Amino acid sequence: MKIIVKEKLSDHIVKFESNLGNGTANWENNKPPILNTSYNIELDIDDFFEWEKNITLDKKNKSSIYLFDNKIFFSAKVISCENDGIWVLSFGNDIVLIEASGTCEINKFVSFFTTPDNVRLYPIEL
Repeated sequence: MKIIVKEKLSDHIVKFESNLGNGTANWENNKPPILNTSYNIELDIDDFFEWEKNITLDKKNKSSIYLFDNKIFFSAKVISCENDGIWVLSFGNDIVLIEASGTCEINKFVSFFTTPDNVRLYPIEL
């Protein structure tokens, strides 16, 4: 996923924008990010999602990310569901794995949210 770091909120928390929307997350690199610079990142979401609590079906059928009320919201398409509760999601042009309970419907979009401290950005070289 390609992002632009817009602001450093603390030593490790950054505000970013992407073609899917805006968010806030942990910057996981020994080098601090340079503001207004584009980075290719791997997105890691470290939370457990419970059906109808913090994950539901999404009717928009479009990947997105946004901040609201100190939470970061995602919408992504379910590609597969593993027996151990790992869901494989298509998030724009990228793949994201989450751990979730409940009904898993392949090829449906889901909306889920967490706090920014559970989201990590790992810069990668392409």
